[in-house]
Amino acid sequence: MERKKIWSISLVVFLVVGVLIFMYQIRAILTPFILAIIFAYILLPGVQALVKRRIPVSLAILIIYLSVAAVAAVLILYVFPEVFAELNRFAETVPQYTTQIQKWLGRLNEVYNRFNIPEGIRQVIDESILLVEKTLIEAARNIAQGIIGLVGHVLSIIIVPVLTFYLLKDHELICKKIISFLPPGYRTDLLTLWTRINLVLRKFIRGHLSVACIVGTMTGLGLALVGVDYAVTLGFVAGAADIIPYFGPIIGAVPAVCLALLQSKKLAIKVILVMFIVQQLENSVISPKIIGSSVGIHPLAIIFVLLLGGYFFGVLGMLFAVPLAVVIRVVINYFYQKAVTYRGN
Repeated sequence: MERKKIWSISLVVFLVVGVLIFMYQIRAILTPFILAIIFAYILLPGVQALVKRRIPVSLAILIIYLSVAAVAAVLILYVFPEVFAELNRFAETVPQYTTQIQKWLGRLNEVYNRFNIPEGIRQVIDESILLVEKTLIEAARNIAQGIIGLVGHVLSIIIVPVLTFYLLKDHELICKKIISFLPPGYRTDLLTLWTRINLVLRKFIRGHLSVACIVGTMTGLGLALVGVDYAVTLGFVAGAADIIPYFGPIIGAVPAVCLALLQSKKLAIKVILVMFIVQQLENSVISPKIIGSSVGIHPLAIIFVLLLGGYFFGVLGMLFAVPLAVVIRVVINYFYQKAVTYRGN
């Protein structure tokens, strides 16, 4: 009997590993499906809210799609063209900014010469400036080319909404099928665990995305009012960076402050003031209203997982570090409660 159990476990592990390897080999094909699952997960609460008001599922999905299409149309017609134009202007003006930085460093070198700074240090500074110039130009071009390159994936872009529609329309049937594959002995525990994960994760994703959009819009408007160049792009960067807890506001503020400093010190002070006001509004008004209570993880633990995610996977790792930590916390708490209950009985 024990040998049969070992063989069963080994077979399950072998199948899981085989499926994972196969999925990795066809990962390019799976990309539209993964995106569709993510979009369906985000849009499902809206569809369910409309269905509760006795609106047919297909019509509810259509209403949600029209709402998303309206937002996308605004971005495509008004935001993205301005971002492309600002990125092109930025790529053209980087050499001018670099020249200005070199002048500043030249003045500093005059001061440093009084202290007999070795020539090797000045050479390192010049090489670093050239490297920064090259990196900034490549970054601006890569961002623009990456966004434009989405056009090359027309088929995937078209397929994703179709797949999302069927996932939303048949989500109950899909869920029943998935549940039927779960081992009967663990089905109740797994469903209870997923309910808790879904509750916390959905609140986290919906709240942070909403806050990031508001912060990005406020930042862009504030920077435009004080006269900063590339205000739309900087607002977009600030909003995207704000998804990352703690470090996000700093990451989003650094480019704006640096660019403003290259124009004037007075403008840099204004930018710092704008960023400070936006962050105060986020911390005291926006986040408490939208997100509410914290996800139940100590700030030190959040900082640790952010650094860990950034170390292994860069910015993408920092984006997914906290949601993954939230899921792990829910799983650990659930099994801990189960263990405590078992010991008590």
